[in-house]
Amino acid sequence: MRIIKRMAKDNLNKRLADLEKSRELNYGSFNSNMKKIAKVWSVILNKELTTGIPAYKVALCYAAAKIIRASNNYKEDSYLDAFSYLVQANEMQKPFTENWLEGHKKWKSKK
Repeated sequence: MRIIKRMAKDNLNKRLADLEKSRELNYGSFNSNMKKIAKVWSVILNKELTTGIPAYKVALCYAAAKIIRASNNYKEDSYLDAFSYLVQANEMQKPFTENWLEGHKKWKSKK
């Protein structure tokens, strides 16, 4: 059973890597694009916001849009895109959260 799970995970990782490479060739860097979109959304939503939108939240919103699209009409690409956005959001948020926690611990230890 472990071998089957590992093979499935390896296949998924390869498919995601291929999809990411293809998307990057066509659209540019995912991370860079999410940061640019976050800046534009921050301008558009200025009145509703007190701070800028973190790029990982843009990716979460894109994933949500893909999930909504998939709920209306099946298209495998929507699932792959949604999953890819979630994976990328995880990768972007992880250091953001880890850095915040590290800073919070330093700040708290000074009290």
